[in-house]
Amino acid sequence: MDREIGPQLLAAFSSIVRKIRTLETTAEAAGDVPSSVIAVLGMLSDHGELRLGAVAGSLGVDTSVISRTVAVAEHRGLVARRPDPRDGRACLLSLTERGRQALADRRNQRLRLLAAVTDEWEPGAAEQLLAALTRLRDGLAATGGTAAAA
Repeated sequence: MDREIGPQLLAAFSSIVRKIRTLETTAEAAGDVPSSVIAVLGMLSDHGELRLGAVAGSLGVDTSVISRTVAVAEHRGLVARRPDPRDGRACLLSLTERGRQALADRRNQRLRLLAAVTDEWEPGAAEQLLAALTRLRDGLAATGGTAAAA
């Protein structure tokens, strides 16, 4: 990678992540569902019923963190727990209809934001960005955690 483009890519990516976090924090302050809960809802939507430990592992956080997050989600009626029939000490988490709607609402909110930014781009630019981001995502996934995090 070019010595100049690498730091610029990192700075641009970091700036995008910070801006999204700021927007998410603003939404949460307005009474919306916290981003941490949305992440759990997304996992359950993508994978179906999961144990608490599986959600924590997939999101790369400690089980105690996910336990608190799930408690918030459960209190809001977004997630349901039931005993795991294979292991009575564990529970399975699932998305409720209210949780599905909260996730759909957040995704629609994010899509409207993206559309507001990209609708004025030249034809094909959004597709090029998607291809580049997909390549980056796949490349990061292929590292298998062997690359040192900065």
